[in-house]
Amino acid sequence: MKKKTDLVTAAAFCGFLFVMAALYFFLPQRDYSVQEKRYLAQAPEFDREAVLSGQWGDEAETYLADHMPGRDFFVGLNAYFDLLTGRQPTKEIRVLGDRLVEAPAAGDRGEANMAAVNGFAETLQRNVDIMLIPSAGWAAGLEGCRDDGILRRLYDLSGEGVTPVDVTANYSGRPELYYRTDHHWTSQGAYLGYQAYASAKGIDFRPEEDFEKETVEGFQGSTYSRSALWLTPGEPLELWHGSDNLTVTNGETEEPHQGVFYRERLKEADKYTVFLDGNHSVVRIRNPEKTGKLLVIRDSFSNCLGAFLAESFGEVVLVDLRYYRQPVSQLVGEEVFDGILVCYSIGNFLTDTNLPMLR
Repeated sequence: MKKKTDLVTAAAFCGFLFVMAALYFFLPQRDYSVQEKRYLAQAPEFDREAVLSGQWGDEAETYLADHMPGRDFFVGLNAYFDLLTGRQPTKEIRVLGDRLVEAPAAGDRGEANMAAVNGFAETLQRNVDIMLIPSAGWAAGLEGCRDDGILRRLYDLSGEGVTPVDVTANYSGRPELYYRTDHHWTSQGAYLGYQAYASAKGIDFRPEEDFEKETVEGFQGSTYSRSALWLTPGEPLELWHGSDNLTVTNGETEEPHQGVFYRERLKEADKYTVFLDGNHSVVRIRNPEKTGKLLVIRDSFSNCLGAFLAESFGEVVLVDLRYYRQPVSQLVGEEVFDGILVCYSIGNFLTDTNLPMLR
């Protein structure tokens, strides 16, 4: 009886392997995963040197993993198994009540990046402001998350030409200022950042009641995608409509876009790109009703923040060092800026390798 059972088990296993192998060949291949919000690996081209070095094998393994039949189901099944067996708290994305938050910020580049900002201010011989945004996990009370202490230590390293704008108190114990399924702050959270910066600089800011708020349902952001907990429900995403005549241009096009919201992006998997069309090397937001010019060295948190800053400046220039390869000091030399702000989330500031190129 046992022998017969073993044969059935072996046959079922071999049958499973055969079916999976056949599906690899007959199912259409996807270029993009809607659930994970990322492009999938492409089949590697055969190259003798790549084979000998092991690179081809690594790329082939990644390709097979990305295109495994039923990948979304099996990845999700594994994520829920980890959740039910208590192993999920060791993952990159943690479940905290009804929220999906990133693990506590880690990285050893904080001091080097502060030195880069100090050096940038020294090169320019002018003041540079820095505003670092604490994480959603810290705001929600994630165990082991010490953003406040890290931010104090980093701000203590500020040179004479660098002025910290400490917004930590604005977000302490206020997880509602961040999305439940994404690592970014909400429009309300970004508005408070704008308000804090404007207040610190003595600049008039637009009152919250002057904005018309539009709610878009069904947002599922980056922490949702990275968690693979596919049963997590979506949430509202708010668009705050302010000045009617703001225009946007970016590094890829000179044609001005009317308004700061790219509504066509709401039909796509990554709805967060509704703010300024996502990440670009240089984005310029112009407000003909205001004067003054602000330069922001930034990460993706300023996709939402930039629109608010434009309510107080004639032009806001957002530079993303992940894509911008020219000396920023050259840009400062060519244009007249009334203020310069370095604005990063704490997680990116601790890990970013591009800030040392700030020159």
